[in-house]
Amino acid sequence: MSPATTLKRRVKMREIAHLAGVGPATVDRVLNNRKHVSVTTRQRVMQAKQALETGAQIVTSARPWRLKVFLPDNAGPSTEFLAACFQEFGSKGNATIECVFTKKMEAGLLSRKLRACAGQGIDAVAFQALEDPLVHDAVAALAAHDIPALGLISGLVSANLIGLIGIDNRAAGRTAGYLMGRFTKQAGTVAVISGGQHYRAHEEREIGFRSCLQQNFPAATVVGTYCGYDDIEQTYEQTLRVIEAQNNLIGIYNVGAGNEGLIRALKKTGVTDEIITIGHNLSARTKQYLLEGSMDIVMHQNMRRAASQAVTSMIAHLENRPFVADILPVEVITRENISGITFG
Repeated sequence: MSPATTLKRRVKMREIAHLAGVGPATVDRVLNNRKHVSVTTRQRVMQAKQALETGAQIVTSARPWRLKVFLPDNAGPSTEFLAACFQEFGSKGNATIECVFTKKMEAGLLSRKLRACAGQGIDAVAFQALEDPLVHDAVAALAAHDIPALGLISGLVSANLIGLIGIDNRAAGRTAGYLMGRFTKQAGTVAVISGGQHYRAHEEREIGFRSCLQQNFPAATVVGTYCGYDDIEQTYEQTLRVIEAQNNLIGIYNVGAGNEGLIRALKKTGVTDEIITIGHNLSARTKQYLLEGSMDIVMHQNMRRAASQAVTSMIAHLENRPFVADILPVEVITRENISGITFG
């Protein structure tokens, strides 16, 4: 499925050249991605093309837009892949993108880094939000400096955010609950491994999961949440704890990262064939878990598409162009449909 776009009209090369203040040959080189065109000229041509297609008022800039993206450090291969995708989309000429990894679950540090953007000449910011008053206040401070902020993967309820790029996390959780109930089809206990209470996305997944099971599969009892804090070792320890504590454990749903720890604990205790396991985000590791049967389902969101929509959203906002980002689809991956599936 293609990203959401506005209705465009066909424009002629000479129209673009006239609005951009360049020759038709330069427009041809830009549109065909040929060499020997400066970044600034390439940006001006693409701005002119987009303005003519959508009828928006063109916004001129003496330099490419400076975008900054904040992602949690040591959050797993999916986050690392997302950062690589941002670098890929930042090479298109109309923006420079800096990805910064910040210590995960540290709201004070994230808020300070967000505030610092006001003195760095940053035009727009995207970040994986932590639900904390300090982060809310930092976003408000950016808005006061006319720096738009975009939620990425996990957001906030804030009038100061220009949007959120990600999946419907409550729907993802309900889907996981529905599949868990259909797979188990028996009475027993189901555990939730959480990344902690800082990500709204994780809370929404857990709420959706619990509500779907309670509504449709009351024989499956969800026990207390075990916090793995998106960390491999802590997820490993918490999984061992839940396996030891629950005599009739039939399923585990991991709403965040740390799948390596989860699977290691299942293998150590020899219960991979007894417990239905559902996690998030396809990667080289989770693909292998699906193929070997130690994980049953992966709920996936396309990180390349997330990066693309985030960059498009920020630039469209800066250039006063209308753009409404799609809600990313929740993809359900099993070993039976994994052939040809890519991480992005």
